[in-house]
Amino acid sequence: MSIPVHAPDRLIEIQRILAQTTYAAGANESAGNPVAVHLADVPAARIGELTRILQQRPMEANDEIDTLAMRLLLNDYVAAVSHLRAVARVAASLVDGAAAPVKQAYRFLHVDDKKRQRQTGSDTPPADDSHT
Repeated sequence: MSIPVHAPDRLIEIQRILAQTTYAAGANESAGNPVAVHLADVPAARIGELTRILQQRPMEANDEIDTLAMRLLLNDYVAAVSHLRAVARVAASLVDGAAAPVKQAYRFLHVDDKKRQRQTGSDTPPADDSHT
């Protein structure tokens, strides 16, 4: 699709992009998954369309339509970064949550190993402690 050259046509194209791309917040299929909700709210399609408009605009000086498109694009980037940071926080908490049982199991095995050594009277050193 070609990009309109005249300002009114370019403004209509931006209006079409804004009307076509909506956020998916509150979508029923992802309501239980915060990562899916955040990823659905990243305005990737709109970022691509606005970028395309700015890249294919006439090479004259920036006009008010370019300023509007850049402002919308920056707002969408801010929203995208915010949502992606939230996804990263969720992922980090999942990793931290998965590490806790592993550490707990390691401590249990380490204590159990020491108990067995005391019971057998063994003087051999316990297993490698480099995992803590």
